Amino acid sequence: MIPYHLQIILFIFSISTFLMIINMIRKYKLELQYALLWLFLSFVNILLALYPSISIKLAGLLSIELPVNALFLCSIFVMLLILFNLTLALSKFSNNTKFLSQHLGVLKQEVEQLKKTIKEIEDNKVGKL
Repeated sequence: MIPYHLQIILFIFSISTFLMIINMIRKYKLELQYALLWLFLSFVNILLALYPSISIKLAGLLSIELPVNALFLCSIFVMLLILFNLTLALSKFSNNTKFLSQHLGVLKQEVEQLKKTIKEIEDNKVGKL
């Protein structure tokens, strides 16, 4: 069983984290789609701080001897989910960057062709005068 003073520290830390994430969303420093996972995790931490018996039941369900090992296993799983989520976001931004750079190259080429055309038209007008 977790000592009460540690349980209170965990609860205060979890509430602080939850409020910090809410504040970052409110100030538009963190997008909601990325913050949902963090909000869920802070909520789970609040539940674990209030009801430490959840970790004991979780360990029993997973047939793990110690509750702390079950929490470590779940933490590793959550970190892998976060890593996968970040990889998806990075891949999306990489594809968008590639598309934008290709589009910019095409636009630059069109501008250069327009400049050449305008110069040729101006040279023809000057030559006729």
